[in-house]
Amino acid sequence: MVTICNPHHRGHREFDISAIRKFTTMFALVVAALTVTTVSVGSPASAATASTSRANSALQSVVPGAWRNAIPNARATRLISGKSSTSAYRMGIWVSRFHAAKPAPLLRHTMAHEFGHHIAFYYGSQVVYGAAPTGFPQGVTSVETWADCVASAFSGVDKHGTNVKKHCSRAGLRWTKAWLSKGPYAHPRTNAAIHW
Repeated sequence: MVTICNPHHRGHREFDISAIRKFTTMFALVVAALTVTTVSVGSPASAATASTSRANSALQSVVPGAWRNAIPNARATRLISGKSSTSAYRMGIWVSRFHAAKPAPLLRHTMAHEFGHHIAFYYGSQVVYGAAPTGFPQGVTSVETWADCVASAFSGVDKHGTNVKKHCSRAGLRWTKAWLSKGPYAHPRTNAAIHW
């Protein structure tokens, strides 16, 4: 016990100093917990991580350099709202905030998928917009299936988007891996035939 005297107050008061220490310790712990909670709510998968630079880092980590160098404009150029990312010939990759905030393996898969569309724009059969290269066993007009196979081949993740009606088959994946492993310079560019 500690006795505290106040000259403006008659008498004196006794305080238990251990109770004050316990209160101070508990108060400090609560403030620390609130600080950690506040910081973590704003940081992990928030607007700070949902960015084109994060998406481009994911792209660089999953797509081999030879392919990236062959199609330099195939990169994240814009963040968009919604849950679907998209690609367009000569316009880059528009990454949804939903995808851009996903954990790294899923973001890498998404970026590899979108890069697959760009491979089709430059090396595809051009039968339809974004058609797969000639010989793709699941059909050259299976645009999303081709991109799904590219994503699985590059990322090793077997994750299908909701817009992929026909998933990458074993034969499709095997063919895509062999085709991609030859590199971009082993295949003729076909984008001069684009007329869409």
